[in-house]
This record gives sequence, structure tokens and C-alpha cells, in this order.
Amino acid sequence: MDVYTTSFTYPRRSRHSHSPASSLDLQSGDVNPQSHLQHPNPQDPSLTVDNEAIQKLTMMAMSLHGCHISYYMLDSGRGWNFHITGAYQQVMLARGMILKECPVQHRAAIKVARSEILDFPASKPALKSEVRRRLDEIASQTFAHIAVVNSPLSLSSRTPPDGISSSAGWSGLETERVCELVVTGSEDAVDQARVRLLVMLDELSGLHAEYCEIDHKLHAIICGRKRTVLQSIQEETATNIYLPSPLQGMLGPDHTASSAPLPAGVSRNTNLIYITGEFFGVQRARDMLYSVSVSKSTSVISRDTAILPRKLDWMITDKADDLKTIMTDNATFIQFPALGSSTSLITVYGDQRVNIQRTIRSIMQLACQYYVGSFWLLPVQFNALLPPASLNASSLTTLLKQISISTGAEVVFKSMCFEMHGLEHEVRAAVTMIMDLDIIKTFHHEIRFQIELANEHREFISGKKNGKINKIMQTTNVKIKFETFNDHNFLIDIAGPDSSVLQGLTLLQEELPAEISFHVPEAYHKRIIGVGGRSIQKIMKKYGVYVKFSNAEEFAALGGYNDNEDNVVARTPAKNAINLDNLKQSVMELVNPKDKDYVNETVSIPRRYHRTLLGEKSIFIRDIETKTNSRVRFPDKESASDVVTIFGPESQVQIAAAMLLDHVPFEADMAVPPSVDLTRLCASPEFAGLVDRVKRELQVSVSPNFKTAASANGSAAAEPPSEYSFKFRCQRSNSDFLITAREMLEQFLLNHAVHVYPSSTAHSHKRGDSFAEAFPHFDSKVLSATKTRGHGFAESVDMGRVDLSRSEVVERRLRMANSSPDVKALFNSPAYIYNLDDDDHEHYIPGPAMDYWGTPSGNGGAPLPPIGSGIPHRTRHSEDAIKRGSDSLLEAKLKEQITKPRTLQNRAQSLDLTYSLSRITESSRFAPPESPTTSTGDTGGNSSPTSATGPSFPSVYGPPTTSRSGVAQRPNRVLDEEAVEEVSRVISNLGL
Repeated sequence: MDVYTTSFTYPRRSRHSHSPASSLDLQSGDVNPQSHLQHPNPQDPSLTVDNEAIQKLTMMAMSLHGCHISYYMLDSGRGWNFHITGAYQQVMLARGMILKECPVQHRAAIKVARSEILDFPASKPALKSEVRRRLDEIASQTFAHIAVVNSPLSLSSRTPPDGISSSAGWSGLETERVCELVVTGSEDAVDQARVRLLVMLDELSGLHAEYCEIDHKLHAIICGRKRTVLQSIQEETATNIYLPSPLQGMLGPDHTASSAPLPAGVSRNTNLIYITGEFFGVQRARDMLYSVSVSKSTSVISRDTAILPRKLDWMITDKADDLKTIMTDNATFIQFPALGSSTSLITVYGDQRVNIQRTIRSIMQLACQYYVGSFWLLPVQFNALLPPASLNASSLTTLLKQISISTGAEVVFKSMCFEMHGLEHEVRAAVTMIMDLDIIKTFHHEIRFQIELANEHREFISGKKNGKINKIMQTTNVKIKFETFNDHNFLIDIAGPDSSVLQGLTLLQEELPAEISFHVPEAYHKRIIGVGGRSIQKIMKKYGVYVKFSNAEEFAALGGYNDNEDNVVARTPAKNAINLDNLKQSVMELVNPKDKDYVNETVSIPRRYHRTLLGEKSIFIRDIETKTNSRVRFPDKESASDVVTIFGPESQVQIAAAMLLDHVPFEADMAVPPSVDLTRLCASPEFAGLVDRVKRELQVSVSPNFKTAASANGSAAAEPPSEYSFKFRCQRSNSDFLITAREMLEQFLLNHAVHVYPSSTAHSHKRGDSFAEAFPHFDSKVLSATKTRGHGFAESVDMGRVDLSRSEVVERRLRMANSSPDVKALFNSPAYIYNLDDDDHEHYIPGPAMDYWGTPSGNGGAPLPPIGSGIPHRTRHSEDAIKRGSDSLLEAKLKEQITKPRTLQNRAQSLDLTYSLSRITESSRFAPPESPTTSTGDTGGNSSPTSATGPSFPSVYGPPTTSRSGVAQRPNRVLDEEAVEEVSRVISNLGL
């Protein structure tokens, strides 16, 4: 009996399925350690594989299959090298058992708001009793370990999410803190527990949940290509639909014999589909799924194809995500044989032949990445009387382990032949190591590599009259042979006696096809190809790349190239692969920007909003897709992902992403110190008025969020709240107004003697030093004014005139309505009065943004009488008024007013006092507030307008002068008599 020996590492190092164990560590004082839920099995729940579990598994495999197994720990328990020796069939069965049941810990994390599952998420976090009961139940039924841990996101909660500018004004607010539900266990257990946890979270948020049972082979077929049918069902019914993993049952131990009891009607099988949503929506979604499954079940067809067994094992253990993507993209189901069963046949199910063919092509393309190498040991001379030379068994065991651990390839020894299975670099490294061994040099040897390739590339790689292959064989003295394998792929065998075979493999790889596929609208195909193909041939010849355009019929028969939407493919030898991008750019130059460079743009939207966006907001999504020529694809529900993909032209996907984010609400919290007055204040009419005003003016909703121990535990005892905060809600498009809303709330609280945290008052409450004080005539909701403008007639009359008759009041109100809704703000009295300078000389200082009228001296002057109190009134020439206009549009309007009656001119001129007022400057008895540009207070950088690109405002007080003490002071300036008369005249005409 021939002895068959294999050595392999599992999990393979090339797969990144583990994250550092430290990410599972609890931060002290943040989440209660008792929130860790123990796995029903006694094994360690960390991501490292338990040595005792490995020993138990190997002992069971040896007793069942009668072969010898040894193992060696790698990477501190993150990987293990297994060495199996025995008869071929027994070794393969034992290998399959180890691959399937090796207790490798997979990990999945679900982000969830702390307030959903924790009591007092900020002060003393502990799991809610109902949540703890449900987690225990799910852990016992799925054999997964579940832990509640801190999210890394909670440490950077002040980082703005997608769609929120860092200068947008939500600073000082804190987004909702999250924690993670971390699930660890076998791959099957993790997939099942993740779905059950997502359903539990939906139920906690008030949704109804049900399940339906449909044959798992039909799941992908029902969903349609890229799950378009499933997304339409979710859109129409506003539900979440969770599908089981299509590879469920392939990996992980079988617990059916010793399983815990499940709720009535629930079976542990792969056919269950969970649906959550509103009650009637769930019923409709379930009925729609059943009706689609009935119609599809009658049209299902299948096709078998053969793949090397070890390649199948590698796909299931290392390329599971790629397999799921292939099934999703093509609406097909792939039935694999049991892991390690040495069966080479797979069956593909689908409802369209095109989808099945494309699935098989994708699987075969994946299989081409896996190489097989063999190293044959031949005796130096043949002698029938002497026994054949052989290797020492003990040294061979050590040898195979060293090669497998060093390279990552699976190394087999049988009948004086080494076999290497793995990726190209792994197999090449293993062959090189074997060639360098001293015991090998006593033998003649022959090295072979086996490469798998698609049949369509056969002519491409051989060249005209096999020219490429013949040249490689002559150059390196190797033999290259093509063998038919199946209907889709063929095998290339390259063999040689020494290291020249590695050189031949390198040359052959340089001739292997490298390809790129992309989407070009069919309307451009003829234009790009040109008359008789001249245009495209010129591009192909320039870059040495072959290009194939598929028309609508060919595209329908093909189902797309690398992506479902791709209808153009470009191929070239791997040594020329750098020109593929150059060719694509040359082709795309002939396409309109709005139609070219189709790409996938991703945007992060919290998972809890997906159902609403797909349901209630679906009409807006359709509108976005139509306007931007793109498609919005939501992630699979069972993946618990927040990433939404937008597929469309590169010039449009960013616009589509911004439009989509406009429909996503944004929430932030502002924590405040505990206060006994807060509850009473929030119930007052003044607070209700503030909330209404903020909602009306800024479209930001403000609501108190007070949590007590009694409310958390469900008791009716009246206890004071232990956590005080205010929740701000708005659309992301209105996020710029969050800073204003927060400041208005803080000012309201301070006015009512309620303290706020200094950390949340990054912007000062000194309104005297804000832009609003410097420019009271700006009627802006973003630049809040110090006073409430327009809330009473008495507030607007600040110029010293109080005793107005009823007729004058009515006349003035009518005139004001005709001019400007907020022209009153132009005449709000400042906190200082104007002085007249003794110096009559004016000095005009032109500036970049505005004109300054300054004086060389700083002499004081007599106070100016109240404006409009007896100063003789006279008119200026109309052309002078035109000259002073700095705005072309204003000049045009003033020219139109010249020929109008005087009464009509008053209204237009009353809005243009900037010139006259700029010539009236001040030297107050009181110190004027500092200019925003020279402020050294604690307003911070964010007290400026929220636009990052907006120009900063110049000082309204002119350039400061420095006194003897070195302190910058404001100069006194000339008060132009003519300007004073102009202002007085206008106000007199207004009836003030």
C-alpha cells in the first residue's frame, strides 16, 4: 500500500479573517464585564484556536479514519499546520474533517446605538434585562459567542460622518455613541447569529418580525441579478428581508444531534428567511416572496461542471466572499460537494441559461488563480536487482512541515513525487526550496507546473502557428503541452529537468492575458470604432491592446464581463498590462463626460435609515437615479453594513451621493450638567416658543432627552433624571444651522441661570464680539442678531422719535412694507454715538473690500445732534447718487429712478445709505466693541461664517492706531457735513 502524506496550514495566511484580539477588550468603566455572554461550550471565546479543541479534533479524526495526524501551532495559535499520513482515501477523509470542523474563530461586529441595548449608556452602562435574555437565547441556539464591547467609533465620536462638513457647525455636539455586538465562533454559527441579532434589534425598535421557509436553492434566483427583485420588494413593502448564507452548512461542526431546543415552528435549517417591518408590510412581503418562488421554481434549470477537488476546498475556505458575490451578481445558486470529499462536480442552478453560463465562467476564472506543481524524483541509474532509492520517513515529515509552514502551500508526498498546491507565488517558492535540498541532489528530477486557463484564451496565448509557445520552448528548453479539461477551461503543462522550468513559467506568465472591462453606452460604439474599424484599430495598434465591443445582442447573450454592466473588454499580454488603463482613457475621451467612466461610489448611511429610504423615500431615490443616470444599491440586509453603493458615471455619482445624503436625517446630542430647574424650564411656554422658532427659522428640531433610573428599569417611582441632554435633529443638508441652533439654546439656558458644559460652549456667548453685533443690519439666520428684530414697533424706533401720531404710524408702516421687510434694522441705534471731528481734511484710503475714511489726527469733537432734528434739508444731484453706487445692478436701478417722481425716489434711495453712513464715523464716550478681525477673545475659529471659502469681513472701525502704551486704539474720524445732510434728508422724507 502506497503511503500518502500531506502537510497544510489552516487557516491559510493569505486570508485576513482575524482582527486583533485586543479589539474585544472592554474599556474599564465603560461596559459592564457581565455583558459578556458565555458560549455554551467550555472553549475559550477568544479568536485564537484552542489547543485542547485541536487535540480533541485530531484524536477523533485518527480514530475514525485510521491515519496518523500531528499538528503544530503557528502565529501564537492563529494558525495550525497539520501533517496527515496514511492511505490516500483515509487521509483525504481526515483532511476534509479537519477543514470543516477546525474550531477557527470567525468574527462579525454589528454597530448599535448604546441607548438601544444599555441602561444609562453614559454613566453606568449595563445590559437591559430583556436584551440579556434574548442574547442568551441566540447564543445557545446558534452556538456562537456574543459580547458587547466598546466601538472604536465611540472614541472619535466628534468626527463628522459622511455628508457633514467639519466646519458645518455641529461641533460642540456629540453624535450618538455606539457600541458593538461582537459575534465569534465558526463561520456558520456567526452567519446565523448575526441574522438573529439583526432581527432582535429590529424588534427592539418596534418592528414586527416573521419568517418564511423557502428552498435555499431558490433564494438567489428569487432575488434577481444584484438582488434587484428583492430590493424592489423591500421598497414596495418598507421591510427588511434577511437571507441565510448560501454557503451555510459547508463550514463548522454539525450540531444537529445535540442541539438546544428552538422556539415552536423554528427549525435550524438553511431555508429560513426573516422579514421585519410594519405588520401589514411584512405580510405583503411574505406573500410576494412566496409568489415569486412558486413562479421561479417551475423555470429552474441546472448544469454540472468539473473542477479539481482541492480548488473547490480552497474556494470554500478562502474565497467564500467571492462565491457569494458571484451568486448575487448572477441570481444563481452553486451546490458544492462536502469539504474535502475529493468530489470534483459542482451544480449551478438558475432560471436563465445566460446567468448559469456567466456563473460558471466566473468560477473557472477564480480557479485559474490556483496552481499545481509536481517534483518527480528519478533514480540516477535503473537496476532491477537493487531496491529503488527512497527518502527517510522521519526526515520527510520534518521536511514537509518546513516547506508548508514557510511557503503556505499544501505539500504532498506520494510515490517519490512532491506535489504542491496553492497560489502561484506559494507553489514557486515551494519548488525552489525543494531544489535547494541536499538529499534531492542525489536524484534526477523533473519539475512540472499545471496552469488552468479559459478556452477562449487558447489562441491568444499560443499565437500564430503556436509562435509564442515555440519561442518559449526553444529559449528555456522546456516542454509545454495543452490538455483539454472541461467545456470551459483547458490545462497548460510546463515541464523541465532543472531551474529552467521556472524561467519558462515566468515567460509563459508574461504571455497570459491581462484584461480590463468597462461600460460604454452603445450609442458611442460606432463613433469609437470608426468607418471600417479605422479609429479603434489605430488606438489598438498604438497601445498593443485588443478591444472587443459587444452590441446589445452580444451583451444580452454574454451577461456582462467582469461586472454585469461591462460591455467592452480589452486584452493584452500580462507584460503589456500597463497599457490597459491608457487604452481605456483613450476610448473614454470619445465619450460625453456624463456617460463615461462608470464607477461605484460608496457612502456610509446608518443601517437604521435604510428601510425608510427604500420605503417612504423611494420616490426621491428614483428621482436621483433619473437625474444622475446612476443606480443606488443598498447592502445585503444580513451583512449589517452601512455602506450604500451608487453605480453611475464618475461625473455624476458624487452629485447623486450628495442628493441621497440630503434625505438622511442627522442627530446629535448636547449634554448639559444636572439641574433641578431643567425639567421645569423645558415645560415652560418660553422653551416651547424657542423650539418653535428654531424649527421655523432653521429647520432644526430640538427636544429634551432626560433619562431616569425609574424610566430605564420600568418602575413608576418618581426619581430625578440622572442624565440630561438635548437632542438636535435635522436633514444633513441643514447641518450648517446646527451651530446656530445650539448657540440659541445655550443662550436661552444661560439667560435662565442654567449652566452648560464649557466643552460644549466652544463658541463664546459674548454677542457684543460677534458678527451679528458688528453688522446688525444683516438679516441672517446664520449670523444671529443680539436683539430680537421686528418683534414690536417700539423696538424699531430707536432714533429719539417716540411720540408719533396714529396716522404717521400707519403711513410709515405702509412705506416700510413697500421698501424692505427689515429696513428697520438699518436704523437700530448702536451702543455708541457719532462725534464730529474738528479737522476738515479728508483722507481717502482705498482698501481691498471696502473704503475707509480716516483722519491723520485723533482729535475729539462735539457730539452730533440727533439725526433729523432740525438740520437743513437739501438735495444732491442725481448723478452724484449714481457715482456712489459700487454695484452695477444698483447703478442701473438708480438710473431708472431719476425720471420718477420724488416720492418714488425716496424708497429706492432709502436703501442706499452705505456711502453716506460710511462717511459718518464715530468716537464714542464708551469703548466700542472690538472688530471681529482683531478679536482675541474665546470665540474660536468657528464663530466665523460657516462657509470655509467665504471672504473674511474687514474691520468696520478702520485701521487701528497705537497709543504710547502700545495698545491699539480706534482713531476719531471726520464727520462729513454733506453726508450728514444726505442721511437727514432721507430720514426726514420717510417721516421719521
